[in-house]
Amino acid sequence: MKKLLVLLTIALVVFPFHYYVVKAEEYLTYQEIVLDNDNAKLLKYFTDNEYENYYQEIKKKKFIGWSIGIVNSNEELEFISETKLKIINDGYSTIKHNITLLTKAETKYQISASGSVSVSIKGDIKKFKGGLDADIKASITYTKNVTSSEEYEFNIIVDPETYVSIVTRGKAEVSNGVAKYYLFWIETKKGGWETFTVTTEYYEIIKEKMT
Repeated sequence: MKKLLVLLTIALVVFPFHYYVVKAEEYLTYQEIVLDNDNAKLLKYFTDNEYENYYQEIKKKKFIGWSIGIVNSNEELEFISETKLKIINDGYSTIKHNITLLTKAETKYQISASGSVSVSIKGDIKKFKGGLDADIKASITYTKNVTSSEEYEFNIIVDPETYVSIVTRGKAEVSNGVAKYYLFWIETKKGGWETFTVTTEYYEIIKEKMT
């Protein structure tokens, strides 16, 4: 008897809690993010002590405006954003399945912030508020990629006692740090900032034995 089970999966991510709640975009719900540099980390993993240490490294005060500190600059990473489809064959016969997936047109530049740093996201226009956006883009290598809609067709063969997953995998760069806002030389705001730029994205088919 041939059995076919198609599962659409939704990734669930549990965020570590601390005072600096991250106001973020889609990339923080990715199933997996692995940075090439073991010493680099995403903004959501900064500890309270790390925040305070990074703030202390910002020495330059301003009459009015932001002073920023860079913690990680254009760090490369690989990710799996989501599992698009999973096909399980727990029967005795080989299954053949044709799958068509459509990607949407989207901007591949994303931003996040914490503390008193605010973001404005209106469609594809994404900025840090209060003049901070220009300061950050002037301090890191900034690119904004836009992809168009594309259709992909897969002819999948699922052997008995195996399952096949189609995942969205890719590469990206992340930059992050902290910032302080001064008014008449007095610090009035502070928080963290982060940019995330996807450089490559593609579908991958993974076939594994059932255990």
